[in-house]
Amino acid sequence: MSFEEEKQKPFAEPSAQLSPQPSPQRLGEISKESGSLQGKRPGDRPRLFQLSMLLIPLLWVSGIWLLAADHQGPHLRPLDMPSGGGGAGDTQEDAPETIVFYGMDYEGDAFFWCLDKSGSMDWDGAIDDLKQEVNSAILSLSPAAEFSLVAFSSNTLVWSPSPQAARLAEKTAALSWVNSLYAEGWTCLAPAAIQILSICNQSSHSSRQVIILSDGAPFCNNVDTSSQALSEISQANWQQVPIHTIFIGSDSAGIAFMQTLATMNQGSFHICDN
Repeated sequence: MSFEEEKQKPFAEPSAQLSPQPSPQRLGEISKESGSLQGKRPGDRPRLFQLSMLLIPLLWVSGIWLLAADHQGPHLRPLDMPSGGGGAGDTQEDAPETIVFYGMDYEGDAFFWCLDKSGSMDWDGAIDDLKQEVNSAILSLSPAAEFSLVAFSSNTLVWSPSPQAARLAEKTAALSWVNSLYAEGWTCLAPAAIQILSICNQSSHSSRQVIILSDGAPFCNNVDTSSQALSEISQANWQQVPIHTIFIGSDSAGIAFMQTLATMNQGSFHICDN
C-alpha cells in the first residue's frame, strides 16, 4: 500500500479498539460491588473515632507524666526497684541498750565496772549484794555489747585486759570471776579506775560507760588518797568517757569523793543505802 493510499484510509478510534464497552450485565455487577464497598465505610468510621478518643487521653497523660518525671530529677520511677533498704537488723549492733544496776538505768553499748572488794564490803552483806547486781546486769547484755570488770582492795584484780563481746561464754566466765571475789584489804581505788579506763579506751563502741562502786573514800596503805585519785583518774580519762559512781553507805567523805568524781567526768552519782 502506497503512502497516499495509507493517508486516505479512514482513521480508527483507539478507544474502540483498546477498550470494548462492558455488557449491561457486567455494568450491573460493577454497580453492586461499588454499592457494597460504599456500605462498609460508614460503619468503620464510628469505630475509628471511638478508638482515637481512647488513645488521645492516654497519650496526653503519658506526656504530662514524662515531663513531670524529667523536671523532678533522679527520683524513683514506677519501674525503679529499691536496692534493699534498711531493716531492723542493719542497726541492731549500733543501737544502745539499757542495763539496771543498783536500781539505776544505764544506757550504752559497752559497760566497764570498777568494783570495791575492800574489807568493809563484808559488812552487812555488801559483797553479796554486789555479786547479785553484777550478775543481773551482765546477763542482760546482748552479744552486741562489750564489757569488762576490775575489782580493787589493796591491789587490783582484772577479769579481762581488753573489752569482750557479751556472748554466753564470756558472760559465764565473768560471772564465775565475780562470784569468786571476797572482801579484804584497803580501798586503793585510783589504780583500778585507771586500769578500767585503759580497757574502756580500747573499745570502738560509741556509747561506752564506766561504773565505779565503792563504800568509802580512797584510803590506801593507811593514807587518804582522795585528792590524788581525783587528779589521776581525770587525767586518765582523756577520751572523756562518762564515769558513773555508786556509793554504798552514808560516810560523808566517801559521798563527797564519789560525787565529785562523777561531776568531773560527765557521769551520774547514786547513793545506795546498804
